[in-house]
Amino acid sequence: MPYTGSYRQVIGPFFFEEHGSQVTVTKERYVEVLEDYWKELKSLYPSLMSKFWFQQDGASPHTSHLSRDWLRDHFGKRVVSLKTDFEWAPHSPDLSPPDFFLWGYLKDKVYANKPRTISQLKVNIREEIRAIQRPVCKSVMLNFAMRLKKCTDLNGGHLEQIL
Repeated sequence: MPYTGSYRQVIGPFFFEEHGSQVTVTKERYVEVLEDYWKELKSLYPSLMSKFWFQQDGASPHTSHLSRDWLRDHFGKRVVSLKTDFEWAPHSPDLSPPDFFLWGYLKDKVYANKPRTISQLKVNIREEIRAIQRPVCKSVMLNFAMRLKKCTDLNGGHLEQIL
């Protein structure tokens, strides 16, 4: 479920599915979702496209030649991931906003009404993401900047739970 976080808003989610059914995330499907993501990002922020960085974990579909080529074509060297110029800090998994904020924040909210179907769960996810206000996004991104600085100060070492 890719998404983009910024000071302004959360973009997404994007679900991996075909004909309304969940599918395995392959490198080809990952690139298809990246295309959808890119179109949305470009429609919202056309003048900022050259400033965006892309960050992802090291899952196999993310680090395939196909997806790395796509990312390089669209983001140049502004990609943080395994097998790129800016590798993900291996001892700092909670650097990204989805990991240190979004998933935990959404979990309680999305399951509050105990969705009984995948369709209802997806509706809840979409509604709760849209409900995230700009001040929350700003706070999360400021915290992200602090985490990046701390990681740099520790030469990519483990971040203690102090942030």
